[in-house]
Amino acid sequence: MKINLIMPIILFGLLVLSRMITDIPNFTATIALVMFTGYLIQNRLLSILIVLTSQVVSDLYLGIYSSMIFVYAAYISIVLLSPIIMNKINTKSVIFSSIISPSIFFIISNFGVWLTGSMYTFNLSGLITCYVAGIPFFDESLISTILFALTIFSIMKLTRKEPKEIIFQQK
Repeated sequence: MKINLIMPIILFGLLVLSRMITDIPNFTATIALVMFTGYLIQNRLLSILIVLTSQVVSDLYLGIYSSMIFVYAAYISIVLLSPIIMNKINTKSVIFSSIISPSIFFIISNFGVWLTGSMYTFNLSGLITCYVAGIPFFDESLISTILFALTIFSIMKLTRKEPKEIIFQQK
């Protein structure tokens, strides 16, 4: 059984780099790459391993933080859901996944910040305050995910040998 490791290696490298090369907080290709890793790598265990390993490697460089497990849980959720959302990959499904994925990340990671941190009270008011404080980061994450996902999708469509759909055409 021959296993093609080119795509997993490329995705791993891009995932690591995506966290290293930004000056705008949360404006990265990471969530878009996580989405496409889940879509392109059919083996769920391998796709999860690629995403988690890339995040651990970049976190060892960037720094360890208390809510890491929640960030990783959000990424695993996105890896598992993106192939379902983008079942028939087209512009509409990519945009829909680009809205859902940062939302999943926002909900899970901010819950982790609230649960593991000391900045917010451990009640409903503290949780709401934590989510409200995260809104500016969500905007950046949402915009960057849509832009990077559409870019990745466009590159995929342009490099395909037999184009089946014109990019961004509505059906």
